[in-house]
Amino acid sequence: MTRLLEALSITYSLLRLGGSMIQAWLSLGWKVRKARKAFETELMREGISKEDARRLSSHISELKDQLLETAKSPIRRPRKRKDH
Repeated sequence: MTRLLEALSITYSLLRLGGSMIQAWLSLGWKVRKARKAFETELMREGISKEDARRLSSHISELKDQLLETAKSPIRRPRKRKDH
């Protein structure tokens, strides 16, 4: 009976952890989208063209992608190298 409770406890903890990770991922995506839009708006108010503002704000999304890759790297298995 105790093994069953331990297994249920571990399963519950993993589900909570997974849910928290999904919530953080969605929240980060939403906040980055809002930050990009606000940044673009401010740049356009200062007289920068819309295309240039979008190009500059794209760096915010690139930073988010780099952050997510860094967070995922300990989880992923290392890729096997192909010897040439």
